[in-house]
Amino acid sequence: MTDQTPPPAKARKAAPKAKKRAYLPAAERRRLIVEAAQEVFARSNLQGARTRDIAAAAAVNQATVFEHFASKEALFHAAVVQPLIDVMRGMHERVTQYGTAASPDELGEMAHGSALANLAEMVEILPLMTAALFSDQALGRKLYREHLAPLLRQRGEVLAPLTREGVDPEMVGLANFGMLFAFALDKRFGERGTSLEEMATQLNRLSTGGFARKA
Repeated sequence: MTDQTPPPAKARKAAPKAKKRAYLPAAERRRLIVEAAQEVFARSNLQGARTRDIAAAAAVNQATVFEHFASKEALFHAAVVQPLIDVMRGMHERVTQYGTAASPDELGEMAHGSALANLAEMVEILPLMTAALFSDQALGRKLYREHLAPLLRQRGEVLAPLTREGVDPEMVGLANFGMLFAFALDKRFGERGTSLEEMATQLNRLSTGGFARKA
């Protein structure tokens, strides 16, 4: 007679243990939260961004976000406003070095290098800049008046010795910043494909000679 006894059931495999989250130093976890916040704020602006989306992008929970930042506004300042201010200060510092040039050729080289660096940084921070200035009107006004406008005025003051008579140096600072913004906008979204190197060359030509034909 054939044995109908079923074979012994195989031992069930033990359920895999949940992986423990890798330990990261507080500074590193804060950096990851800031980077995630920059992506979310650039996409959704201050009012539309949710801390739970930022937490998910940083692979942490909301409680961890608030361990590092007291509020969404504080995180916005750290992730968006402060980097923008830092970049603008860097641009200003490069301009202040023009006074050390020993010859017109050296000044031209310094101006080209500065324009190239400024353009690269402006392209990089463009999403943060628009989020910082336009996601909240009161915040944008405060940021511009307290931080950006003074730097632009200082930029004009540095360029004053190089500015021809009858041109307001403060307007030069504004115009230079406006060109940087427009060039970065075209680089990020345009179809021309112009290199930053060529843009820097054109920017300096516009800054030093204008665009109008001589009479």
